[in-house]
Amino acid sequence: MTQQDFRTKEGNTVFGIRATALILQNRKLLATKDKDKYYTIGGAIQVNERTEDAVVREVREELGVKAQVGQLAFVVENRFEEDGVHYHNIEFHYLVNLLEEAPLTMQEDEKMQPCEWIDLDKLKGLNLVPSFLKTALPNWNGQLRHIHLEE
Repeated sequence: MTQQDFRTKEGNTVFGIRATALILQNRKLLATKDKDKYYTIGGAIQVNERTEDAVVREVREELGVKAQVGQLAFVVENRFEEDGVHYHNIEFHYLVNLLEEAPLTMQEDEKMQPCEWIDLDKLKGLNLVPSFLKTALPNWNGQLRHIHLEE
């Protein structure tokens, strides 16, 4: 039986609660690339799942490695439109330590995507989603930030 997650569609709008991993080493972020966009590892949390547990599960499912959750860095209210669909996500972005070496590929369902270690100072030049990470992450002061996005 598939576990129900916190994602629902009503009309042309998708609502979701997500947890993502900010995997950092030596001032570099591990991100996956799909077409022309870069993304952090993560996904929808499941019903009755803690956000911290969701991050560990997503890292295991997508990268195939064990992870340890660190500090919650950003809580984001993210509203955007993509391909005619409106999204309203509540996102929890955690610092995450990998307990095993990170692979340079990620698997989501049947799809394989490349992963790259990206220098934090080079994020501005990339199409990183969500885009606030390009400026917020390199300058993050260690304090939890609440961000409102409307793209």
